[in-house]
Amino acid sequence: MNTIKRLVALGDSITKGVIYDGESYKILPDCFVNQCAEDMNVQIDNYSRMGCTISRGTQIAEQHAEQIAQSDLTLVEFGGNDSDFCWTDIASDPQDSHYPMTELPTFRQMYRDLIARIRQLGSQPVLLTLPLIDYRRFYNFVTRNMGEHDRSNVLSWLGGQEERIRNYHDMYSLAVYQIGYQERVPVLDITSPFLHNRDYLPYLCVDGIHPSEQGHNLIAATVENQLQRIVPQL
Repeated sequence: MNTIKRLVALGDSITKGVIYDGESYKILPDCFVNQCAEDMNVQIDNYSRMGCTISRGTQIAEQHAEQIAQSDLTLVEFGGNDSDFCWTDIASDPQDSHYPMTELPTFRQMYRDLIARIRQLGSQPVLLTLPLIDYRRFYNFVTRNMGEHDRSNVLSWLGGQEERIRNYHDMYSLAVYQIGYQERVPVLDITSPFLHNRDYLPYLCVDGIHPSEQGHNLIAATVENQLQRIVPQL
């Protein structure tokens, strides 16, 4: 495969282009997917959805099986919502057992199944890692409507360390690398470019998890560069 003309994007709000301005969510017209489509002169059908987990993504893939079958590549980006928790449940009972929206073994298996299905349809899957998360902003965001008692319960469940929020996010991003390696699927690293900047906060929205407009510019440049390197090898 020396050239690509059509892609499908499957993912969550990151790939959808959702940003948070401190008051509400909105879709960025010049999100990284749209930038890539314009810069690379390719058609990208973006079926990403805000709040999407790997389970919902699998359903969406089936709904658009025909479009996937007609695409050269299918970009896949999941894990951010899968690794998240119901923070109000944690605040209500921090002593209880709490699990991510999609437990890691299930996430791995469903991701592999999705890869197999994309291949079966005749498209080449390409995975994206998760962008960086700022745990302080994210902790403040998910507890913003809580009273001091509930916030204290969430912090207690985190072992008194807000940064543990990042651990779950990182586990799922690393799982994407592992799945890509095991299934021999290209993985685009959109995490490291954030870390290359000494001050990466401008690249994230105030909720700590959605890339800002600058973040989308960074991801677009990264995806374009990495696709140009891997496409001739596919």
